[in-house]
Amino acid sequence: MERLPHLHTARPDWPELAPPGQFLPDDQPVPAEQWPALNLRWWDISPTVLEPESFARSMTESLLEAVGVPAPAARVLYKREYGARHGRWIWICEVHVVGAPVKSAACCNYDCTENGRSTTRDGAREAALIHVRDGHPDAAVPYLGRRDHALRRWA
Repeated sequence: MERLPHLHTARPDWPELAPPGQFLPDDQPVPAEQWPALNLRWWDISPTVLEPESFARSMTESLLEAVGVPAPAARVLYKREYGARHGRWIWICEVHVVGAPVKSAACCNYDCTENGRSTTRDGAREAALIHVRDGHPDAAVPYLGRRDHALRRWA
């Protein structure tokens, strides 16, 4: 089993990454009626600068876990603004989309880039939860591409 150092720094009990043999090939889509339930839960972490936003003065404060998925489904961070009294809350989707309608000529698998902002952490969390629940109902399907995405993004 492998660990994802960036996630284990933020949350030491983040589950270890299962071996590749426990994941499904990306080119064999699972029918919707066989998708595992999307069990989403938020994890508060102490404000942490994760690698992806180290240049932007942003601190991740919450990770949305889809139970059984190798990496967070979304995260909420607080970004300080120059010259402003307060910063803003931003949510970022972290789902790796597999077998989607072709988004580019090269491939039909891609990292979701949806994000948004809110004046409150709870507002950002709610928007992220709605996006993942409604936009990625198959996020708990253990595709190999999602394992590779977890390694690429968080190790």
